[in-house]
Amino acid sequence: MNTEATESALLTPHATTSNRHPHQPDIDHLLPYTPGESLQTFSQRTGIPANKVIKLNANESPYGPVPSALQMLRDHDWYNQYPDVQAQVLTEAISRYTGVEGAHVVLGHGSMEVIRLLWSLFLSPGDEIITCSPTFSLYTSATRERRAHLRNIPRRADYSIDLAAVLAELTPAARMIVLCSPNNPTGNPLPEEELLTLLKTGLIVVVDEAYVEFSSHPTGYAHLVPHYQNLVVIRTFSKWAGLAGLRVGYGLFPEWIVNSARQAQYPFAVNVAGHLAATATLNHLDEARERVQWIIEERERLSHVLASYPFLHPIPSEGNFILARIDHQQVSLCQFQNTMEKHGLLLRYFPLLDKHHDYVRVTVGLPEHTTRLAQAIEQIDVAL
Repeated sequence: MNTEATESALLTPHATTSNRHPHQPDIDHLLPYTPGESLQTFSQRTGIPANKVIKLNANESPYGPVPSALQMLRDHDWYNQYPDVQAQVLTEAISRYTGVEGAHVVLGHGSMEVIRLLWSLFLSPGDEIITCSPTFSLYTSATRERRAHLRNIPRRADYSIDLAAVLAELTPAARMIVLCSPNNPTGNPLPEEELLTLLKTGLIVVVDEAYVEFSSHPTGYAHLVPHYQNLVVIRTFSKWAGLAGLRVGYGLFPEWIVNSARQAQYPFAVNVAGHLAATATLNHLDEARERVQWIIEERERLSHVLASYPFLHPIPSEGNFILARIDHQQVSLCQFQNTMEKHGLLLRYFPLLDKHHDYVRVTVGLPEHTTRLAQAIEQIDVAL
C-alpha cells in the first residue's frame, strides 16, 4: 500500500467534497448586510493610526456606556456561568422602561437578531414584505435569506412615506410592513396617524425604533403594542445606551407571537455582560438621558455647520446622525470622501441614494469631532 499517497489524499481536499456535501444553492445569491467600515480596516487602508481616526460612520454613541454600567461589569464575578435563560431581571427592567408588560418582551443578540427572528416566523418563500426606501438595508438581506420578496416603495421628496402608494402596492402575497422610525438614514419619524392606518391593513407592521430615544417622542409606539395584535416594535441598546459592542436588543411583540418567538430562538439570547450593562443603564436612566441630551444638542450644531456650506444640504433629523446631500456640480462625492479621509474622518457614503444625488451620513459625535469635521470641509476646493 502506498502510505504517502494515502496520507496525501487525506490531507488534500477532494474536488468532489462540495458535491457530496453541498450547501443550499440560494446561499450564493444572498445579499449580505454590509455595515460601516471598521476602525481597524480604515486605519489599515489609509495608514492613519486608529487613535487618530474620528469614526462617525456607524451611529455609535461617542460617550459609551454610563459609568454605572461599567462599574457593574467590573464588579461581576460569575462570567464563567451561563446567563439566566429567562432573563428575568433585564426583562423586568425593560418592562418598567417601556410601560409594557414583560410578557411582550423578546430579547435578542442585538436588534438584528430580533429582525431575523421575526422574518423567520412570518416569511416563507415567495411572500412579500413592504418597506419604504431609502431605509435600513438589513431588511433587504433578511428578506432574501427567507427567499421572500421586498417591495420598496420610494419615499416622497421630504422622505416621508407615500402612504397611498404603500396601500396600493399591497398584494395577497404581502405579509409584513416594516418601517424605521426615525428612519435610517434620513432621520424622519413615522407619524402616528400613518401607523394606525397601516395597522388597519391587518398585516404585521414592524416599527424599528433603534433611534427613538433621540426623537421628539422618545417613548415611541411601545404603548400601542398591547392594543394591537399586528404591531411589533423593535428596540436596541446600541445607540442611545452606548452598548453597540455588547449586542443587546429586544422586541415588543403581541402576546400571541411571543411563545413562538422564544421557541424559535436559541437559548441565552443575550450574554451575561449584555444583561448587566443593559440593566444598569435602565436602572440609571438619568445618566443615560443626560448623554442623549448632549447628542441632541450637538446634532443641532452639526446641522448648522453642514448647512453653512453651499454644497451640502442636510436633512432635518431626529436620530443621532444627519444625512446631507452633496451638490455634485460643486463637489464630487469622491472629492469629498478623499478630503475627509485625508483628515482622518470616517463617514458613511450613499452614492446615488435617490438615483440622482450623492449623500453622506454623519454620526453625531463629540463637540470636538464637529469642529474637526468643519476644519476638514474647509479644505475642499469648490468648483465655481
